[in-house]
Amino acid sequence: MSDRPKGRPKIRLFAGIELPADVRTAIEVATAPLRTTIPGFRWVPHENLHLTLVFVGWVEPGDVESIAAALGGAVAAAPRFTARLGGAGRFPDRGKARVLWVGFAAGADALAELAERARAGIADRVTDARPFRPHVTVARARQPARVTAGTLDIAPLDRDVSVDAVTVFRSYLGSPHPRYEPIARLGLQGGSAAG
Repeated sequence: MSDRPKGRPKIRLFAGIELPADVRTAIEVATAPLRTTIPGFRWVPHENLHLTLVFVGWVEPGDVESIAAALGGAVAAAPRFTARLGGAGRFPDRGKARVLWVGFAAGADALAELAERARAGIADRVTDARPFRPHVTVARARQPARVTAGTLDIAPLDRDVSVDAVTVFRSYLGSPHPRYEPIARLGLQGGSAAG
């Protein structure tokens, strides 16, 4: 993720799944004990909790509509489904942690398929080749930090997330946290599927 080029009025975009306020609150409550036991992390504010499907990056303002249309066409035939939040984890899996997250106990395959559809729709713009692992980022390390295996033991959230649309977000970088603005909601039209 690069910083915005100087002197060029570009817009930073990503596509993801919005989480309802009650689900975001449940994530905050479940991870609250970690905030005092794991130092050195910046915790994602309530309003920023989401699941990223594909990071687009910096784009020309005139390209936003065509990107949203390409994403919409790519995900439209996907079925609506329900995913279920699970326990906490970290990236990378070994060594010092950079990111703490909440994962999914059910619906991970459907989320991965949806992410693949979104990536395929804008394949010419996707620069991140890492495999997709569905998660909600809850904290980022200021500096990579040691996090022992048992430290992330939290009770599974067991909260359902209805996935019926992909949202295109505009990201405004700032301190202490970025701000995310939903600019397009792309409905899934493929019927319902088991999560």
